[in-house]
Amino acid sequence: MIGVHRWGGSAEFVRVPVPNLVPVPDGLSFAEATVAGRHFPTAFGLTRKANLQAGQTVLIMGAAGALGSCAVQVAKLLGATVIAAAGTDERAASAIPLGADHAINYRAADLEREVMRLTDDRGVDAVFENIGDPTLWPGAVNSLTMGGILVTVGSHGGGSVPLDVRRLYGRRLTLASGLGAERAEDLPESLAQVANGTLRVLIDRTLPLEQAAEAHRLVEESQALGKVILDPTLV
Repeated sequence: MIGVHRWGGSAEFVRVPVPNLVPVPDGLSFAEATVAGRHFPTAFGLTRKANLQAGQTVLIMGAAGALGSCAVQVAKLLGATVIAAAGTDERAASAIPLGADHAINYRAADLEREVMRLTDDRGVDAVFENIGDPTLWPGAVNSLTMGGILVTVGSHGGGSVPLDVRRLYGRRLTLASGLGAERAEDLPESLAQVANGTLRVLIDRTLPLEQAAEAHRLVEESQALGKVILDPTLV
């Protein structure tokens, strides 16, 4: 992964093996293709790992972020009831036009209590917890119904979280990593569905490469709704 396993995430040019290349469908910008290719395959992998089915309910943490907004759409595409959670009222509400059925500001409300209210005290079948914030983790886990599953593939909130093992085994919960659940065909399929309008990418703004520091600041301070794009062709 460029920018993670090797240098080049903010480079104007980069060399990659030919098998790593996937055609961008007509009508899709490089910015849109970048977001779609980075996050929709992971979102499909999350739903696959959780074995999410039509009629089930899923809580999606960080729903205003790039991955969260993709997960909202994929879960809704499968026919699930989606509860979107984010850190402000505005960020949580941004998931409603993408298909979320409910929105929760987890910084202002008691997450577990709100989820139980929305599900008539049943809880959700799955949680996509892509934050790893120790202050949010207990509410996310406690929102699961008996036998529910929490799938995670992120830790920008810290990564070390408390775990009530008694609740884990008492309620027969499953905690799982979402990495590796993607399939090769998820990438071209994701690009095709964004190109035909079935799925949407959430891009907050596009900045020139010289404003990389500003882009990082926006992300670190959670001021962006969706992805911040750096375009080296802009001046």
